[in-house]
Amino acid sequence: MTLNPLLPFIMAGDPSLEALPSLLGEARALGFEAIEVGLPHSDPIADGPVLQAAAHRAIARGATPLKVLQALAGLADSPDIILFTYVNPLFQIGADRLRALLAPTPVKALLVVDLPFGEEPGFEASLRAAGYPMVPLLAPTTELDRARVLLSERPDPGPEAPFAQRFAYVVARLGVTGAGRNTDLAPVARRVADLRSVTARPLAVGFGLSDARSLSAVRALGATPVMGSALVQDLAEGRSLREACAGRG
Repeated sequence: MTLNPLLPFIMAGDPSLEALPSLLGEARALGFEAIEVGLPHSDPIADGPVLQAAAHRAIARGATPLKVLQALAGLADSPDIILFTYVNPLFQIGADRLRALLAPTPVKALLVVDLPFGEEPGFEASLRAAGYPMVPLLAPTTELDRARVLLSERPDPGPEAPFAQRFAYVVARLGVTGAGRNTDLAPVARRVADLRSVTARPLAVGFGLSDARSLSAVRALGATPVMGSALVQDLAEGRSLREACAGRG
C-alpha cells in the first residue's frame, strides 16, 4: 500500500470562491493525490476557531454550498476532492440534486462529520451507489469492535479505487480541530496499530497536526497526516499553498 504523504484541508470560499480553482490547480501541481475541501457552514460542531473563522469569512463573501459545487464543476486540474461538510446543507440540497451537482466535479467522497452510519441509510446508500461514499470517522472513544463494524458498514471499495474513496479518518484527539495544541501521539500510535489488526485500508489521522515533527510521526505509523487549521491560517494570511506546505509535505 502506497502511503499518501499529506492530506491537506482548505475551506472553500476563503480567501475567495474565485480563487478555488487555481488553489486546487496548485495542489495538483504540488503532487497531492487528494484534498479535503470544506463547505462553509454557519454552525460547525467539530471545527476549531481557525476553521470557524474561515467559514464565516467565506459565508460573508457569498460562498454557499450550492455556489461551491458550481465552482467545482468541470474542473479537471484538481486532486480528488473529499467534500468535508455537515448533513444539514446536504439535506437542503436533496439527494437527487446533490448527485447531479457532484457529477461534473472532482469530488470522490464525502466526510459528513455529524452523520452516523444508519441514521439516513437511504440518503447515504444513494450517494454511495452514485460513486460518492461516506468516509468512516473513528473517534478516540470508538471501541475496536465498534470500529470494525463501522469500517464494514462503510466498506473499502478495494485497492483499485482512489485513496479518497478508501481511507478511514482517525481522529487524533477529542475536541475540535486546531493546530498547536500539543496532540499526544502515543495514543494515536496505539490506535493505528489496533486498527491495523482489523483493516488493511488506508488510514488518515487528523486534528491538531501542523508541524513537521507531528506530520512525520504520523507518517512513521504508516498513516496519512491531515493538515487543516495551520494550512487555512497560512492561506488566510496571504501565503501560497506551496509556501504553506513548505517543510510539511
